[in-house]
Amino acid sequence: MRLFIAITIPDEIKEKIIKATETFKRVCPDAKWVKAENIHMTLKFLGEVEEKLLEEIQKVITQTAFCSSFTVKLTHFGFFPSEKNPRVFFIATDKEEILKGMADNLEENLEKLGFPKEKRFLPHLTLARFREAKNIEALKSAVHRSAVEGSFTIEAITLYKSTLKKDGPVYENIFRAALTPPKIKQE
Repeated sequence: MRLFIAITIPDEIKEKIIKATETFKRVCPDAKWVKAENIHMTLKFLGEVEEKLLEEIQKVITQTAFCSSFTVKLTHFGFFPSEKNPRVFFIATDKEEILKGMADNLEENLEKLGFPKEKRFLPHLTLARFREAKNIEALKSAVHRSAVEGSFTIEAITLYKSTLKKDGPVYENIFRAALTPPKIKQE
C-alpha cells in the first residue's frame, strides 16, 4: 500500500484556501490543482509499504506525537524548487522549528525501518503542480498581489493510505496519533 504521514487541515481552512486560490486557477488553468479534500501538510512520504511494517510505523508516529497541540498560521505563497523554476505551488506556515523537529524525529526513526531520509523539510500545503511553465508568469503576478490568512491547531499526526485513480489520488486515514505532552515523572 502507498502511504504518507501528514497533518490534517481543518475543513474551514481548506475552504479559505480554495477561495483564495480561485483567481490563481483562472490565470493558470494548466496546473494540476490539488482537490480541496486532499490538502494536507506532509511530514513524510513513505511510498509503497508492506503491510507487515504497519505496526512499527504506527509506533514511530505515536512516539513522534510527543508535544501538546499547537497553532500554526498560514504565512505566504511560494514555489518549489524556486520561483524561477517552479514545479510546485504552495502555502507556507510558521512554527517551522516545531514541525521540522517532528519531521526529523520521523525521519530518524523510520530510517531504522529502512525508509530513506529526505534532504530537507519545509512545512507547507501543496496547492498545485506544474508539468511545464504555461501561464506561470500570470500566476506569479497574481500571487504577488495576494495574501493568505488563517490559522489552525495541530492536534494529531495521521498516517494516510493513498490510492491513485484516473481523476487523482484518494486519501484514507488509517491511523491517527493525538499530540500529547510528555509525561512528567513524579517523585
